[in-house]
Amino acid sequence: MNVIEISKDWRVRGTDGIVGLPCILSAAESDISAKLPVSSGRAVVDVDGAERGADVYAGGQYAGRAGKTRALIDITKYLGKGAELRLGLGLGGGITRSVRLHVTDSDVYVLPYGVFVRTDSIADGGAELTVTADVRNDGAKRRLGVQFDVLMPNGRRVAGKRKYFTFMPGDRTVSVPVRMRRAKEYLPESPFMYTMSAVIMDADGNVLDRAETKFGVCGHGRYSAADKLVGCTLSHTGGMLGSLSIPEGEMRRLSALRDLGYNTVRFVGCPSDNVLRVTDELGMRVIVDIFDGWSWPRQGGDHTGFASDWQAAAAIAVRTLRNHPSVAIYSIGNAPEESYGRSGADRESALIATVRAMDDSRPVTAALAELVPLASELAEEGVTRSEIAECVNDEGLVSLGRRVGLYAKRTEAFVAPLDVYGYAGYSPSYPHADKPFIGLATPPEHYFDAVTDMSRNGAHIGDLSDCGMDTGESGAFALGDIDSTCLPRMTGLYRSVLLGNPSAFITACPHGAPAMSGSVSWNFEEGSRVDINVFTVGDVVALYLNGRIVGRKLAGRLNRYIATFTADFAPGVLEAVCFSRGREICRASLETTGAPRSVKLLTGSKRVSASAGGIAFVDAWILDKEGRQTGAACDIEFTVEGDGEIVALGNGFGPSLMSGAVSSTDGHAVAVVRGLREGKMTVRAKSAGLLRGSVTIKIKE
Repeated sequence: MNVIEISKDWRVRGTDGIVGLPCILSAAESDISAKLPVSSGRAVVDVDGAERGADVYAGGQYAGRAGKTRALIDITKYLGKGAELRLGLGLGGGITRSVRLHVTDSDVYVLPYGVFVRTDSIADGGAELTVTADVRNDGAKRRLGVQFDVLMPNGRRVAGKRKYFTFMPGDRTVSVPVRMRRAKEYLPESPFMYTMSAVIMDADGNVLDRAETKFGVCGHGRYSAADKLVGCTLSHTGGMLGSLSIPEGEMRRLSALRDLGYNTVRFVGCPSDNVLRVTDELGMRVIVDIFDGWSWPRQGGDHTGFASDWQAAAAIAVRTLRNHPSVAIYSIGNAPEESYGRSGADRESALIATVRAMDDSRPVTAALAELVPLASELAEEGVTRSEIAECVNDEGLVSLGRRVGLYAKRTEAFVAPLDVYGYAGYSPSYPHADKPFIGLATPPEHYFDAVTDMSRNGAHIGDLSDCGMDTGESGAFALGDIDSTCLPRMTGLYRSVLLGNPSAFITACPHGAPAMSGSVSWNFEEGSRVDINVFTVGDVVALYLNGRIVGRKLAGRLNRYIATFTADFAPGVLEAVCFSRGREICRASLETTGAPRSVKLLTGSKRVSASAGGIAFVDAWILDKEGRQTGAACDIEFTVEGDGEIVALGNGFGPSLMSGAVSSTDGHAVAVVRGLREGKMTVRAKSAGLLRGSVTIKIKE
């Protein structure tokens, strides 16, 4: 089936939200509609990311309902001349990812996401593939040919095979081996992608239907002690862009994580196609929790339809993920209550079987956690009623559970069929370490312990932090690895050091304040006491203030790679010199900056595409007269002249609540702009008493 993007052609009624991007966010109840580009044949509407749910209507008739997870709704019987597709959005709802239409004029066709390419072996410069296609025949019994072709990025055919099959009415999966004599393997350091074309033809060679998918020649599940999965768990919220998933936004945040030394990201729920295209391009690995909770109540209510649609939802999820070479591991749940042997756990085997039926080339895990035990579970292990009654909070119940080894006992049966044991949180013992295991959401206070264990334990194949992007929800000292604008947070820089990046960084904060709240500059009140932390892979740090020694302290593994000092503030340059085995390996410094003098605008996107809804990020920096970044908090007013407009403004804590303005954090803020038509736009920024900044961006159709 052909795929038509219709996300940019909406007519909107009753909304004051964000409209006109590849996605739509509504601040009120609204209907969005678009004229269907076909009036006959067969059509399936593909809705991904309907926040708060959406009722789908075609040709004026109700066709089905879509939710946060991807929905495929057949609207063939509602097609007709002038027919419209309409989505009814609830209060605060919206389409955060995409809406597509899969269409064909043939009565025999490849189903949406029906082509799957599996790499069976890679040897002697070539590769053996197995290609499958899920085909539906709405007509009579017939014999047809299926042609599979491997195409280079420039469209050149490098391998292929044709085979004939008899198709009865209904669905059939056909499978064909394809040999590539020369194949470029997809590797993180060289992420090369091919295209697989599948064409159905009759006996005379007439094309009835075609489908394409990108893929990489790669194997999954091969993890060694030197190839750990390190990274973070990411929410589907893209920082200052909110829930919108836009290619440029995904590239910005994922590139920022890669620059920290991360090679893996985890999502609870299937990520958008934009995320997967970027991870494929960057060579990053992805772990996907296909479900959050299962059938037990959890905030958000996603459990309500699990019992009736888990099988279909799992199948659709794997079909959309399986051709992306960046997808490394499937997870069947994020700390489901059922993992504790509670009601519904017997569904695990069927769920794993459904995943493997769609794709058995990748390992399957689950993100287990140490849940609060039930009184009945504690009683089964011999804990007395009086001990349970004395517990005044959940922490007390968890402590009782630890005393009798409850977590290991209650989860043993659930862990058994998994290929990899995953833990959401942190466990100093990892009770199921008899098989490969991975930390899937390690909190900041346990980063050092988890990374140290990973470096020593061959079965510990990776560790991910529990918060990749800080969206400001946890306050000023939120613990994301990058902030809402994609600048690295202190926790992310610390993990980067722990993971072996040959670097160091330094923070300074008022005496007694949290170490991770350090300033980007050396600016405090004269004579005040200041705590200084140097994070480094070195074992000794010498600290200098204006060239005079402040002191020497040990860092290294013994001190969790942190050297801590306290000093009286004096303006100038604070410099840390880091040594390993007596040799200098790196330096880090903070400098006293002057008063804010100017706003400097920088962008990495000198061109954007209006027709593709492309956006550009414009970074605003508050500089002193020497051109150094200050930590000033200034209100910055943005304007756009020409053929563009502002989409969003934000700082390290999230989107701006001011119209046309944003307050800088640590001397930094960001504007997101887009082009409306071919031409150019000039972005300007001003702040009271400061020199203005500007940057010009070209717009192409």
